[in-house]
Amino acid sequence: MTKQEKAKNLRWKKAILAEFNLDSIQEELYDISCECDEVRWIVDGEEAALIDALDGDEEEAFELRMAFSDLSGECEQLNDLLRNEYICEFFDDFLAGISEGSGMRMVGYDTFEEDYYGLTSYEGRNGCQEAKKRLERLTKAELLSAANQVFRVVVCFLNIRYKYDYLKASFDVLKGENTAFLDIIRQIEKEYDDACDDWNAVRKFDALVSALPDRVWVE
Repeated sequence: MTKQEKAKNLRWKKAILAEFNLDSIQEELYDISCECDEVRWIVDGEEAALIDALDGDEEEAFELRMAFSDLSGECEQLNDLLRNEYICEFFDDFLAGISEGSGMRMVGYDTFEEDYYGLTSYEGRNGCQEAKKRLERLTKAELLSAANQVFRVVVCFLNIRYKYDYLKASFDVLKGENTAFLDIIRQIEKEYDDACDDWNAVRKFDALVSALPDRVWVE
């Protein structure tokens, strides 16, 4: 048997949940943080535009800005928690070990390919048992500590995901309306630079400026 074949047959030795593991959580936290920062950047200094996007509701605009800030802060706090080596060492084993019978899909690490691949149901059950064996090497105190840390991460993450899903509709509205507005501004800036060097571009610049909504001149 070649090293490649042996590694393939032993993928279940290091099995983790496919959709709920340390790496996937960190990636999702990063995406949510980027989304928050993008929306905060869009509305930063454009509070009037934010209020307009919310049909003039100033109180809702303030609450939404605070929600963006709070969610970004929670992502940062959880990322700091995930840098704890103790959590990183036992997180995936703990969730894999208690997942038997849950129907959750599992993947296993291939030491030859240096990547994760899907496991069959049989391999997944073996992976659960292997994770349990590693956890059984801990003392009771260590196991309780690991459980406390893992569930703390899970609760915090699910809370962040819930808040993000709740706010996503607002994200989409704000990004759609304000990003379009900022794109127009950037295009006008480009046409202005072109107009300074080419008098033929002045007409295009004037047309873009004329197309701006009245609120731009008021603000």
